[in-house]
Amino acid sequence: MKFEEFVGLKENTDIENIVYPIKNIKEKEDYVLLILEEEKIMISIETFFKYGIGKLKGLDENLYQTLKEDEILLKAYRSCLRKLSMRDHSIRQINDYLLKYGLNASEIKTIIDKLKQYGLLDDDKYTQSRINYLNNSLISRKQIKTKLKKDGISDEMIEKYLDNDDEDYAKAVKTAQKYSQTQRNSSTRMKKQKVLTYLLNAGFSYENSKSAVDSLEIKSENELELLGKEYQKALKKYEKKYSDYELKQKIYAYLLNKGFNSNDIKTVMEG
Repeated sequence: MKFEEFVGLKENTDIENIVYPIKNIKEKEDYVLLILEEEKIMISIETFFKYGIGKLKGLDENLYQTLKEDEILLKAYRSCLRKLSMRDHSIRQINDYLLKYGLNASEIKTIIDKLKQYGLLDDDKYTQSRINYLNNSLISRKQIKTKLKKDGISDEMIEKYLDNDDEDYAKAVKTAQKYSQTQRNSSTRMKKQKVLTYLLNAGFSYENSKSAVDSLEIKSENELELLGKEYQKALKKYEKKYSDYELKQKIYAYLLNKGFNSNDIKTVMEG
């Protein structure tokens, strides 16, 4: 489609109603630019032909307002195209995005239906893609469901594509292995407790979290050596404030809270 650049128009029978004379019309890649005396209006190709803009010398007030409303829709639609070109989005996300343009429900539906028609907006495709990405991040089923529901994806669609509980257990084991390697200078019992807490906070079930921790060979390199170091820390921390029996009790409680074995603590303190 090509438009001739022109000034004025050959056919117009209602010249006295013209409020906004048309100075020029320019064809763009996917819209038409209408140049008036003091402004430019972007209009869709469909609107250009619907109102016979190419045969007008100017716009009356009603048509001008109609075209301005069309411009808002066009800009919103083009903005969605740019957004979707960067990554997939859910219908809910695009709906919320369009609200900032002040569009009503009917206008938003029109744009969303058009995007769906062209295959640019598809919740099935979005759900599969998002789950694949989140699975690679080793997050739990619970967290994945929470994220997808926030994006407006239904429970039915989530369950359709989300892995089963066996897969969730496998992710819990991998997560536990990875996190346990970051826990240094802690007793074996404390390491296990920290890993378990981390898994639970990450959304894994207690059963999967406990089984994942039990499957690990979590062991301090030298428990007694580490205990000795922690004992010195506790002694330095409390000896200026406490003495004798009270000092021993404070140190004992400190080391017990660190997860060390009671008998090992007594052995180190007596030594």
